[in-house]
This record gives sequence, C-alpha cells and structure tokens, in this order.
Amino acid sequence: MSHVLPDSRQEPRLLDELGHLDAISRAAMAAALRPALPGTEDAVAAALSVAPRHRCLLRRWLAALTGAGAVRRDEAGVFHRVGPTEAPALHELPGRYARLGFPPEMARLHRAALERLPTLLSDRVTLADLLPEDCDIVTSLGAYQRNIFTGRLHARCADLVAAEAARRGGAHRLRVVELGGGSGATTEAVLKVLPDGHPADYLFTDVSPLYTGAAAERLGVRTALLDIDTDFTAQGLTAGGADVVVAANVLHNASDVPAVLRRVRRLLAPGGTLLVVDSAGDCDTVLTSMQFLLSPPASSRYAADPRARFTDRRTGTDTVFPTADEWAEDLTAAGFAVRTRYPDDGAGPAPAGQYLWHAVVPEKSGADIEPLRLVLNGRGDEPVCTVDGTDFDAAAVLAAVQHACDPRSPDAPARFFTDVADALAVVRPRPAADSAPPPHILVLTGDTAGAEAALRTWTRGGHVTAVPSTTPPARLLADLELLAATEAVLPLTLVRALPTAPTAALTDLSALTRVICPEPGAGPGDAAAWAALGPCLEQTALPPRGVEDCTDPAAAADAALEGLDLHASVDAVHEVARAALHSMLHTLYRAGCYTRPGDRHTAERIAAAVGPAPDHRRLLRRWLTVLTEEGLLTREDGGTLGCATDPESYTDLDSVWRQARRRWRNAHGTDATVTYARGSAGELLPLMRGERSAAQLLFPRGETDTARSLYRESATARYQHHAAAALVAGHLRGGPGARRVLEAGGGTATTTEVVLPELERDLGTSVEYLFTDVSPFFLDHARARFGDRLRYGLLDIDRDPVAQGHRAGSYDAVVAGGVLNAAVDTDAAVRGLVRLLVPGGLLVLTEPTREEYWVLASQGFLLAAPRDARAATGASFLTHAQWRAVLAGAGLQPVADLPADGHPLYPLGHRVFAARRPLT
Repeated sequence: MSHVLPDSRQEPRLLDELGHLDAISRAAMAAALRPALPGTEDAVAAALSVAPRHRCLLRRWLAALTGAGAVRRDEAGVFHRVGPTEAPALHELPGRYARLGFPPEMARLHRAALERLPTLLSDRVTLADLLPEDCDIVTSLGAYQRNIFTGRLHARCADLVAAEAARRGGAHRLRVVELGGGSGATTEAVLKVLPDGHPADYLFTDVSPLYTGAAAERLGVRTALLDIDTDFTAQGLTAGGADVVVAANVLHNASDVPAVLRRVRRLLAPGGTLLVVDSAGDCDTVLTSMQFLLSPPASSRYAADPRARFTDRRTGTDTVFPTADEWAEDLTAAGFAVRTRYPDDGAGPAPAGQYLWHAVVPEKSGADIEPLRLVLNGRGDEPVCTVDGTDFDAAAVLAAVQHACDPRSPDAPARFFTDVADALAVVRPRPAADSAPPPHILVLTGDTAGAEAALRTWTRGGHVTAVPSTTPPARLLADLELLAATEAVLPLTLVRALPTAPTAALTDLSALTRVICPEPGAGPGDAAAWAALGPCLEQTALPPRGVEDCTDPAAAADAALEGLDLHASVDAVHEVARAALHSMLHTLYRAGCYTRPGDRHTAERIAAAVGPAPDHRRLLRRWLTVLTEEGLLTREDGGTLGCATDPESYTDLDSVWRQARRRWRNAHGTDATVTYARGSAGELLPLMRGERSAAQLLFPRGETDTARSLYRESATARYQHHAAAALVAGHLRGGPGARRVLEAGGGTATTTEVVLPELERDLGTSVEYLFTDVSPFFLDHARARFGDRLRYGLLDIDRDPVAQGHRAGSYDAVVAGGVLNAAVDTDAAVRGLVRLLVPGGLLVLTEPTREEYWVLASQGFLLAAPRDARAATGASFLTHAQWRAVLAGAGLQPVADLPADGHPLYPLGHRVFAARRPLT
C-alpha cells in the first residue's frame, strides 16, 4: 500500500475506525471467556485450558474487559460478566480494515483469530496455523504494519534518514543498520526516499532467516542474522560502524530494553541517529491477534513463566511495552539525546499507541577523563593496558577513552574503551594508598564489569589485558597462563566452562589468585572446581555500578538520582500537596460545607455533614488541623472554622490537579503518583464515609502496579531504596559465612528489588534473604517475581516476631522500608525487630517524618489509629526527633541518618535511618 498521510479532517474518522475494531475485539474476548465466568483468574485459565505461555495475555484480556465495564472483579478476586455478551461484528472487519489502509490479509487473519480465540489461548492452534496454505507467510504476518498510521510513522522515519543523508553530503557513504526488519515495511519506505545517486550502505537484520531471505530477494539489500539480546559486535557488527540505526516494532521484544539501547549506542558513530518506532501500550485489537506472537514460544524456557523473560523494569509483570515516558527515560539513560517524539503531546494520543522517537548520539563521548588522568599520572610510556594484543600506554588509554566509539578504531579496542568511558561516568577512580603488589587482571571486551574492574585495577597501579568475549575456553586458559594474570573477571558461563575444559588440569595457573564472577548463580561446586586449579572464586566482589565508594550510602543514593532535577522534584511534591489540600476542601464542599464565600462551621457541624465512618473520624480531625495550619481554614471566635479561600479554587478538581500533574511529570518523567492521588481525590467523600474501599483504589483488580509505581517513582523513593541497599551491603561485606537478612513489611517489594540485587552482586549466594509481610497477598506477588531467590514468611509488626516463629538473634540485618508508620505502637515494633538482630546487627528504616498531605487524602484511610507519640498530636508520622528517640529507646547505636541537612531532598522529611544493636 502507499503511505498516504491522513489530513486533520480524516483523523477523527480513522480514530473512530480504530475504536470500532477495539470494540469488536473486546466483544470476541468476552464471548471467549463467557463459559468460564464467573471465576477467578486461575479458574478461568483452568476452564479454558489456557497455555502457560498465554497466561499473561489472559490477564491482559481480563484487565481490558474490566476497564471497559464488560467484566467486574469482586473483592474475592472473582470475575463476573456485566450485562449481556454481544456477538462480535466480524462482518465489519474487511471494511474497517480497508478504510484504515490495511491489506486484505489483515482482516482475514484477524477474523480467523477472533473465531478461534479459545483454541489460540489453549495452544491447540497457533496464529501461523490460521494462515491460508498458499499464502506468503512474510506478507501475511507483516500485514499489521501496513496501514495508514504505521505508514505515517514509516514515512516520517524515512524522511529523517533522507535528511541525515543530505546533511552528511554525497561524499559520505551513509551506513544504515535496520534491526529486526521483519516484513520490510520500514525498509521499503526508507529505500524509496534516499536521494538518487547517494551512496548508502543499508544492512537489513533480523533474528529469523525467513525475513532476511525475503528481504535479500525482494529488496536487494545486504542482510545479516542478528539477535538483539546478544552483543552486536560478537555477531559481526562493528562498534561505531553505523550512522543511522532504524528499529521499527522490534525493541519491545528485547529481554532488557535498556541493555539493547546501550548496544545500539555502541554501534552508532559519534553524531549518529537512532530512529525507534514502537508501541507504548496495549491495543485491544492487537491483544486478540498479533499479540499471540509476543508470548514466549512453546519451546522457550520462559513458556511456563512468561513474566520471567524480561530482566528490565517489566520483569514480573504482564507488560510488554514500556510507556512513552519509560522509552524516553531509557533512551536518555543509554546516552542518547532525544530530539523529538512523533506524535508529540500536542498532537494528542498516538493511534494504536505507536510513536516514533528520534534520538542522536552526542558528537563527543562526554566522558570526564580527569579522574582517570590522575590515576594514570606517573605511569609514563609503560603499557598499562593490552587489548586484543595491542599495547596502550597511559596517554593512549586517555585518548581512546575520550574518543570512545571512534569508527576508525579497531573493533575490540572500540568496544573496550567505550565500556570504560561509560563506566567512568559513574565510577570515580582514585589512586590507592595501599602498598600491595599491583595486579594483572584479565577481562573481556564488551563486558561492563570488566571495564569497571579495569578502572579499579589502574587505581592499584596494575595492568589490564582485555581479550575478545568470543575467545574459546581453551584459549582463555592459555592466555591466563601465558600472561601470568593474577586476577580475572569472567561471566558465569565461563566461570563454569573453564574448570571443566580438557586442558584445565594441564594449565599452570599458579599466578592466578582470584576469579571474580559479577553475576549471581555460582555455587560451592564452582568454587571447589576453581580451588582445585589454585585460585579463589569470588562472586560479585566488584563494587556496584554507579557508586564510587560502596561503603558510602549517601553516594549510592545520589547516584540513583542522576539525571533528575531535584529542585523541580521538590517543587512537584509541594504542588501535589497543594492539590491534596484543595481536594480536602472539595470534599467538605461536596458534603455541604463551604459552598459560599464567608461560610463558617464548627468541627462538630463539619463532622455531621461529612458523616465519617468510625475508623475515619480521627482522619477528618487531622484534615481540619492541617487545613488550618496551612491557612486554608481560619479559626474564628466561638470555635468556628472559616474558609480563607474562594470556593472557585477548589470546586473543579481537574483544574486543581492539572498543574500538579504537569510539574510531577516534568520532574519525574511519569505521573503514576498523581494519577493515583487524583483518582483518590475524586472519591474522598465515599472513602470518608466508608462507602468506598481505599485498598481497591491502591490495588485495583487485585494488582500491585499502582502501589509499586508510588513507591519507586519519586526522587525520595529512589534515594531511600539505594541508600538502604548500600547500608545493608556495606554492613554485610566481609563477614564470615552466610549472611542473613530479614525484610519486614515487604509489601510491593519496591525496596526488595533494589536491595536484593545489590546483595547478590556483592555477596552472591552467601546471602539468605527472608521477605515477610502481614498479608499472604504480598508474599504471593513477591514469590511470582523472585522465585527461590528469596525465602518467604508472615510477620505482623504489631506482634512479637519471636512469638510468630522468627528466631531471636538470628539476622545480621533487618530492613523495614516505609512500613513502621503503619504500626500501632512504633516503639514496640522497633523493639521487636531489634530482638531478631544478632549482636552488632544493623536495622535499616526508611520513613517519612513530616505530614504527607496527598497521603492524608489517599492511603491515610488505610492507617490504623496509633498508640505511640502520634496519638497525642493526631499526626500520621513520627517527627525526626521522635524517630531518633524511638531508636535510642530500643538501645540502638546510630549509624546513619540521611539525607544530610543541606541536601535538596532534606526539606521533604523522608529519612533513611540505620542503627546497630550493641555487641554486648
């Protein structure tokens, strides 16, 4: 089809066509699920024999139908039909698809899928089975990419490639690499617009020979097989060897989107361009058609647990597509400057959720080499580094790091020094003061851990040898012997492969003192195998990425805030607080109070009008207190309360929250917190009266996505999680034997997801981590995400832990992330957790110490009335001074109290406390 761009008059009609396709798809979903309803998700899956690899798809169907009001989920997790189930209007598909510019194959394939949804879910047939026997598979499976909306994105992508060709001039042979080219729809658009006579080298890649073969025959381009989940240079591409990379509808398939973006960054020359066309959300039409292709293949090791296939932010979720903000965040974190996103916010929502991102690599690497210059000062012209057989002295290393990704550099050095430049951005090496003999360390090119190890080796005056990551085990053993390397950094696969190689027993490794494995998974058997050869195996002994001194939790926490404007973040928090206060006034207005300027009411009259449930009377009193303290209410003669602001300022909630959403989104890149707070604001009166469940708002449909976003999105959350992780890791580092950690009130596991990887990197399998919560609901969710990486147990912080079966004096560290404010008696809860610590054990807490107004208007409905120091004031949280008194009263010695006075986040009152149980 031709890429006809719709004008503004066509747009509403085309969007309406998309809406009808979604409605037909939802009707087919409902019809397919009808025999299994009512039922829980497990019951529905069992009744329909849903294949495990499609279980995530089933959950997304249920979410789509629930969101559309066709299904409801009760408090017991049972899904019910709502209203009659209408037959999907399948006869409309050909016309609607044709008006959207799709080829006829798409309508035929979608109709076949909608007629066979139960058999597709159960894997009795696959989507490919529904194709006609005489069809062209490449054309049929690629039909979904050939439509007016995707054509518009492809045309815009092609124009950007043409502009890049024109900018560079005819003398330069533009090097274009397309990732996951698939059916070639994007390729066709780009090739058509390249200027006549412009020399261009176009490389079409895909993981499937079906697509590369078709592209070579039909389009006449160079092709190569490429797996985006594997290092590109190891597959034959050259670092810095592309001027333009095109990735259309492919990167969401990566197991780790940030990792593949870093690979693309390494592939591009300085000043290079990346064009990403991809989705940023589900579309009901795709959920009942092409989405079946996004489930793990039946032969995949992830077929039984699709949630485990992703290792980035999507891990443990049913999400396939990052949000638009997450795409931009990942691009920026990978070192790209995002120029534009099409369509942008001003153009309205993206049809079918698809966007085009235009990003570029800065002309210069941007690495600050001054810290490395200080480390290498005095090394003269002696070789300090050998990469793939080539020696580099200090000056050559500095030049190579400063001009990382130079396309003129040989492949192996370009890969290695690019990684060093990236590592230097977050690891600040300093000359070591010890007098130990300088090490000679062997690392692999393309290994981030190896690059970081190189920086630390130079701080110790040592030499680094980098060899290609494709070096066979036998050759690696020979290199270790020939070089007399004293240390080696090897991935888990090589840690296990080298000791079992036939030549291992014949290799002299007497110089090798230790082998460092930066990945979790190595066990006692691996350590014994290396010990038999001489060296000691150390798992994840390297300090974590992004932390200059891993014993400094403040540095670790600040590293997690890189890229955030903290002052903008603080301003956004204040704006959300202002919106929450006005939402409280709006609630009083809805109850009949303060409907006119000058209204005055007693607290008793307000309580009578609002009618709070018994459990929420204390919360209403707290509202009145903070509204008065903030000057929105004024205390008049006779004890009445007057309103100091005009009703127009709080009667329209959308206008109240609009500015808060904008500021929060600009500061943090996402707005889940504001979306949740705004949703609660509209329900405050029924919440206060006990007619609405606050738990259902926080955990809609029994899902934890909303709560997880709240506890990980803000700057304070990021700071607290990483400070806590560094505190625990620093405390446990160097201790003998297995280290034991208990997390109290793990909840949505947002603290766990930062602390656990830090401990695994630092301590490997020698750490035992017990995840606890008062609710089996959270244990089940954590178990689904972390599997056997954790142990699990129930723990009620309002009861003696020992009486609940937890052994006293058995944990080296106890972590409590934002949970103790939910305790009825904080003093008793802290004393109970201290009982679990060994002498010298560390308690790490993260807690707010100032009133959070948006919490008062949302999660405050879930907090029980306290019996500690808060009871006298009515406050939701203990103050900073009160927390210090609690820790001192439990007999603990202070270790850390962060952030420090003067830090941008200090005024917000979110604290990280660490305190140690005395040795005696």
